[in-house]
Amino acid sequence: MTSCNIAHNFQAEPLTLSAEITRAADAGFSWIADHLSSTNGSFSDIAVKDLTNLILSHLYWNYPQISFLYLQTLLLKQEENGSFGDLRETARAVSCLSAAYSYLESHSNGMDNSDLFIARGKAVTYLLAYRENWGDNLYDTVYILPALADAGIFEEDLSLALCENDDSDRQHPGTTALILTALQKQKNLGKFSEEADFMIFEFISEKLKWLTSVRENGFWKYTATSSLVLQAFVLCNQKHVAAESLPWLTASQKENGSWENDLNTTSLSLLTL
Repeated sequence: MTSCNIAHNFQAEPLTLSAEITRAADAGFSWIADHLSSTNGSFSDIAVKDLTNLILSHLYWNYPQISFLYLQTLLLKQEENGSFGDLRETARAVSCLSAAYSYLESHSNGMDNSDLFIARGKAVTYLLAYRENWGDNLYDTVYILPALADAGIFEEDLSLALCENDDSDRQHPGTTALILTALQKQKNLGKFSEEADFMIFEFISEKLKWLTSVRENGFWKYTATSSLVLQAFVLCNQKHVAAESLPWLTASQKENGSWENDLNTTSLSLLTL
């Protein structure tokens, strides 16, 4: 990818939303390439959180060769016990490795994915070893649940507790979006009882309505927060609601191609697009 500064160089004729999204993505990935070029090919200093979103955004936009380079860096961050630092970061890594493994399996592009499978297995084993700590921190929980689901592991008790322990302290768009993502991924496994499945469906529906009600001018205050919310809407089969905010997301892109001159925010935005 080459450098480009076209984020707001609009043509005389208005672009369609699809073309605008493609343009925004091209500019965003070019900014990332330029931003990381100063590392001289070494990405070891990138945090697991940033690295996983970077990998996922490139995978979903069909840049597997680039994602594979970042995946090698991610694998180097895994500790002997399977951890990637702590429960939350390990959960993020599990979801990322699951997506990368599935991508390489389905595209049959000759890349060896055995390392990803082994690393994910070790990371899942680490998470399972700390089961008693899963509910200690809300933000650990909302990353652990989808990670387990991505690895095909059903976790009913923690999912139901996430619904039942609802309170006003969790009424933040980003937090709510993460909760919905966790619940929907577990729900998609199709293993809840009919009663539990309906309870989760009702909870998700209520929270989606709330998220829609607190949207202001197409977004939720911060770009990263808005990206998490839009991803939750898509995952919860509300793509039409998410689509209404995409013009805001593309318009908020900086002229240099980034969102807020930040690697993680830019990766999240590209993942949302």
